[in-house]
Amino acid sequence: MVLARAVFCLSLAATLFWGFGFAAEWALGTEPPIWPYAVSAVLVTGLCAAGAFGFWPTFLTWEAGKTVAFWRATVLWTVLAYAAGAVVVGLVAYALLAFKAQTSEQLRNEASLAAYILAFWFPLWFSPAIGLTVGWWRQAR
Repeated sequence: MVLARAVFCLSLAATLFWGFGFAAEWALGTEPPIWPYAVSAVLVTGLCAAGAFGFWPTFLTWEAGKTVAFWRATVLWTVLAYAAGAVVVGLVAYALLAFKAQTSEQLRNEASLAAYILAFWFPLWFSPAIGLTVGWWRQAR
């Protein structure tokens, strides 16, 4: 239970950190200092965790005999969340590149490579939280 909750919080914090960082860079047009969005990610994660674990004391807990089934479901849903996330992030990145057609061909090639790397990398952060949540929810039903 403690491991599952810790992984959930780390996954959520990392996802929020990168999401806030991307949003801040896009809004400001430059890369801002790391602390504002790092602190924001940790605070939002803390509030979400306190709310989730306080409102649902059984969130990410399971019965003693269902440990293997819980982790099996968690791994399955984590892999599915990663695959779906990679497709969605890749399509969003492709759409953003397609709408910025006025850039040079060399810049578009470099941006395309970065976008596809992002499509494989960014889902690594949010898929554990999704896998744990869906795996727990399936076991709790």
